[in-house]
Amino acid sequence: MDPYETLNLETETSLLMMGELMKLGHQVDWVEMEGLSMEGADLWGQVRSLRAVKPFALTPPVHKPLGGYDALVVRKDPPFEINYYHSTLLLDHLPKRVVQINPVAALRQFNEKLFGLFWPHLTPPTWTGMDLEGLLAFALEHQKIVVKPLDDCSGRGITLVEAAQPGLRENLADLLGAGPGKKRFVTAQRFIPKVSEGDKRIYLVNGKPLGWVNRVPAAGNFLGNIHQGAVCKSTEITAKEAEIVEFLGPQLRSRGLFLVGLDLVGEWVTEINLTSPSAIRQINEVMGKNLEIELVAQMVEYVRAEQGRAKG
Repeated sequence: MDPYETLNLETETSLLMMGELMKLGHQVDWVEMEGLSMEGADLWGQVRSLRAVKPFALTPPVHKPLGGYDALVVRKDPPFEINYYHSTLLLDHLPKRVVQINPVAALRQFNEKLFGLFWPHLTPPTWTGMDLEGLLAFALEHQKIVVKPLDDCSGRGITLVEAAQPGLRENLADLLGAGPGKKRFVTAQRFIPKVSEGDKRIYLVNGKPLGWVNRVPAAGNFLGNIHQGAVCKSTEITAKEAEIVEFLGPQLRSRGLFLVGLDLVGEWVTEINLTSPSAIRQINEVMGKNLEIELVAQMVEYVRAEQGRAKG
């Protein structure tokens, strides 16, 4: 987990899951990235047990081995920087019997902005790289594009670029980073005008849709993201979106991805959120449900089934 003080409690899904697990009598312990360490081949952590979600309370930290747990639930938000990467390498050393949600190997392998490109027929025209000429050509071809950093979340750093704007080359150079050796990879997508109607989040649990919400950008904004002022509204899944979910479900399950936030704009897949997908609070609000109950029930069933397979 990220430190409690840094969490956005209006969108936080992790605490809903923790609270439901505690209601069912499960032990929920909390460890942060800075508390991880390797002692020889064994992974240890500065572990605190959750006493209560509201008001939030943890026990004092205890230095203990992490190999005895039934499950690890990774809810560390991006940016996916070098320490995040290294933490996944440490967590790789957990015994196989510890069920990981989502597996750190998958978090390391699949980028949220690029994962959908394994199925390009589902995504809008996309360019990814750090070459200015390539990005410039893509902008001139599509005239209006959205440029995203590869390592962040919550709509941070996403920029709308129009080819007709003055100083196009300079603007794109700034987005890539200035100076030799200081460039970064970005991904650019053709702008989808239907974003004005909303950016739909479909929350998938073990490849099946649990709930959904439409996030409509604030006036004068193009970002359908709750953290960027988008308004959450009730919605339905279209026939095409249902086909996309049915197609992607087995693909996600085969990679061990139990919790996924699928983002669609105009029936195009724009992102597949893997690290710590959220919005259950907002989905509950617009659907009039308490989806954390079903989410946790499926999680416990999944952990037991995976442990049974490991023993077999």
